[in-house]
Amino acid sequence: MKARLREGAAFLAVGGTAFVLGAASLEALVRAGVSPYAAQVPALGLAILTTWMGNRRWTFRVDAPPTRREFLRYVGASLGGLVVNAATFSTLTYAGLPTTPAFAAATVAAMGFNFLGYKFAVFAR
Repeated sequence: MKARLREGAAFLAVGGTAFVLGAASLEALVRAGVSPYAAQVPALGLAILTTWMGNRRWTFRVDAPPTRREFLRYVGASLGGLVVNAATFSTLTYAGLPTTPAFAAATVAAMGFNFLGYKFAVFAR
């Protein structure tokens, strides 16, 4: 039980860090005149790279050297999470749920999807 709590806390901390870095880079790029839509690409790239490095080291404690294959699986799982997020958000807002609760529910759904994908498909031991 203690190991699961540590793993969950590390996952949240890594995700929170990536969110702050991604949001800061998005804001900086927009302030520099980049379109918010174009700025999302490097911001999301930075967030995915940050979570990959942080999750492999602190959440799932992988000792083996990183590989391109692992990174590509990680990106695939992350993109799957983006799809879950978008689908959940769209479904809930279409059903009439206000934006903020729909965003929160979509984030939780995607977070759960990502955690399971990372644990069992990317960093499975």
